[in-house]
Amino acid sequence: MKKVKVCLAGIGWTGCNHYFGYSQIAEKVDVSIVARSEESKTYLNTLLGLEWDVSKEYASLEEALADDEIDLIDATVPTHLHADFALKALRAGKHVLVETPACTTLDECRQIRVELGKHPELKAGTGHICRHWPTFQAAKALVDSGELGKVFHTESDYAHGPEPAMYPPRPREREASVIGRLSISYHSIDILRHVVGDVEEVAGYVSDDANLAMLRFKNGALGKVFSSGKVTQPYIMSLHVYGFKGTLNCIQEEEELRGYWHKSGQWEPDMLPTSVNHGKGTPEWKMEMEDIVDSILHDKQPLCPLEEGVATVETCIAIDTAMTTGTRVQVRR
Repeated sequence: MKKVKVCLAGIGWTGCNHYFGYSQIAEKVDVSIVARSEESKTYLNTLLGLEWDVSKEYASLEEALADDEIDLIDATVPTHLHADFALKALRAGKHVLVETPACTTLDECRQIRVELGKHPELKAGTGHICRHWPTFQAAKALVDSGELGKVFHTESDYAHGPEPAMYPPRPREREASVIGRLSISYHSIDILRHVVGDVEEVAGYVSDDANLAMLRFKNGALGKVFSSGKVTQPYIMSLHVYGFKGTLNCIQEEEELRGYWHKSGQWEPDMLPTSVNHGKGTPEWKMEMEDIVDSILHDKQPLCPLEEGVATVETCIAIDTAMTTGTRVQVRR
């Protein structure tokens, strides 16, 4: 089998987990890295107990882009560099996987859309890893099948007060991933878009302790996203979907994500596949890395195309504008 030659740019918590994912499919990939400090390269051992085993190191992204052998650029660099790395990779004729958020401004959204249009032969993905959780995949399949009937409401909470030990110390100070006031709860926005469809109009409310986004989808469904880092509870990223024929409730319970499919008013739900709570070295990292690699090997679209990542950013920017202005805002494309 031909191996996909991957250059991993960024060696923090997420980059190390990407490397872990690739290590699970070694028969399909050959990994190199854009080198940083020796201190940062020891982070993999600290985080996952693994050692770097890469075929080549590059001093810069430009050096990697100039290497004709590199097939895929995987960018897990700080947020403000995501768009720049994605654009440079596409312009150099490389497939690309860029971490979330795909970019941070409407101008970057436009530039990426233009560049994707110029390179339809390239595979481009965004790291919305929640799309790979088996529970959410089963929920989407049920909605797509029509078994829930017409969906009229959906919601997701991204709310937890993480313990300091949940994220080990990093060799460099962690950069906040911010799309306006939503912060990392753009993952909730993306999973709602993935399961229910594009958002047309938004409103938003914000306080010192919590944020609330209200959504109207193009298909007429309504939605809600609550986010807060000040709650006292374990990690929660939930999904609730209400249809005329049934309801889906997906929520973390006892260290795993469980999904309940209710077909009546009685407590007799069908259970969806469970997913282990997201963290270091958990199974979805392999799923995500194998998905982008297989999209290249088998000429198919990744589960979260870069264009979808851009659409989620455009939705989040509209929500931030609504929170700022106190008005309803149309999502710009």
